Amino acid sequence: MTRYEYRTVDVFTDKAFGGNPLAVFREPGKLDATTMQAIAKELHLSETTFVLPPSSSAADHRVRIFTPDAELPFAGHPTLGTAFVLAEGNDGAMRLEEGVGVINVTLREGFVQMVQPLPAFSGTTITRKTAADALGLAVEEVRSDVPIQIGSSGVPFLFIPLSNMKAVRRARQPSGLDASVYVFAMSAERSGSHVHGRMFAGGLGVGEDPATGSAQGPLGAYIVAHELVQVAPTTRIRSEQGFEIGRPSILDIEVDRAGAAIAAVRVGGRCVPMGAGWLDI
Repeated sequence: MTRYEYRTVDVFTDKAFGGNPLAVFREPGKLDATTMQAIAKELHLSETTFVLPPSSSAADHRVRIFTPDAELPFAGHPTLGTAFVLAEGNDGAMRLEEGVGVINVTLREGFVQMVQPLPAFSGTTITRKTAADALGLAVEEVRSDVPIQIGSSGVPFLFIPLSNMKAVRRARQPSGLDASVYVFAMSAERSGSHVHGRMFAGGLGVGEDPATGSAQGPLGAYIVAHELVQVAPTTRIRSEQGFEIGRPSILDIEVDRAGAAIAAVRVGGRCVPMGAGWLDI
């Protein structure tokens, strides 16, 4: 029997019990993928990460990310939370190797920010009526002036723009949509925020996610591409998530645009250390 220690941290919040919780195993030894998956199911957080030696000199660490039901090639709050735990309160930069490549992370005065892979978008055959029915909403509550799209920086999401924050709050766990669904409206609960969203991912074993960092790069790129906020060479967008499930989360997005093209996306937030534990396996 071997003891494996882990740290827990709440990500995308400056207060305990907000944001998205994460467990980080800094020294998982020779645990295999099957055992890592079993550990993630046992802890039953949105994600659990395992830090390994990198496969090349281009990265400082390799990170494997597991939901209770599946391994992911990339995820936002695990990337930031893992970097926060590894940094132990120090400012600096870090290169994390994940399934989508090397993610560059910076840490400055408690704020952690990553450069995400450039988002890619595709259309969908899902109509406004199909989306509305799946979410338990009226078709008028799904916007008609901007499209329903699939966007991905490594993990695909079906982005459904809604008419207002009330519609976002009323949306139910979608039925009949074979996708991770991100609903959002360009209004917010907190001063300084621009967009209020929810992410449903029943297929990953997490139901509704408190804070989905991997969705924020595509979300920010979508908002800038359709000019739903005032656009600048670098557009800063503050996103809210998790309010409906009692885990308020604040996610900061930066989108660089060169002409009509999205040139870079960065996503950041704050983290709160919560504790530590171990498993004997």
